[in-house]
Amino acid sequence: MKAIILAGGQSRRFGAPKALASIQGELFYQRLIQTLEATNMFSEIIISSNQQLANHFTGQRVIVDCEIHRDKGPLAGIYSVMQQDEAELYFVISVDTPLVNQKAISRLYQFMVANLIESQLDIAGFASEGYPIPTIAFYHRNVMPTIASVLASDDFSMKRVYEQVSAQWLDVEKLDMPHQWYCNINYPDDLERLEQGLVE
Repeated sequence: MKAIILAGGQSRRFGAPKALASIQGELFYQRLIQTLEATNMFSEIIISSNQQLANHFTGQRVIVDCEIHRDKGPLAGIYSVMQQDEAELYFVISVDTPLVNQKAISRLYQFMVANLIESQLDIAGFASEGYPIPTIAFYHRNVMPTIASVLASDDFSMKRVYEQVSAQWLDVEKLDMPHQWYCNINYPDDLERLEQGLVE
């Protein structure tokens, strides 16, 4: 089992590459690497990025989106890694959710395993207020053909994938933790508010 940090977005709303932004003195991607390593669950942590950012990540394997799917969002990142790697199961995490913690990852893994007993499961992720969070989720290799089909269309939304495969979602409220851990940072103001909340 491996982990994929999605760090290839354009970050237009943020104004700078989010992977290289910092929170509490740590770069987003480095903080996530430390969290993932601390779980002792993953044989490798792979960073999915773009050609412009690829050289900024030190000490990690970086996979750049394949040319045909460049600029097609997170699905392109997941697919490109699966194309160039052979693991059966991946934990996918977006670099702009740097406060994801060990407890959340472990609980989601337990949730996935429990649901696997009942049936084949392609995606197991979190949901908030009934809405799936597909960028904090486990993905089985079985999703590759569906992702390929979606990438070949003109709508690259992750929803089009998880609605076509076997997916289960764990409500974030079940973890009984402050909500910051799954907060997505899109704008500088989001980061400022999140950091402020951490020190209060």
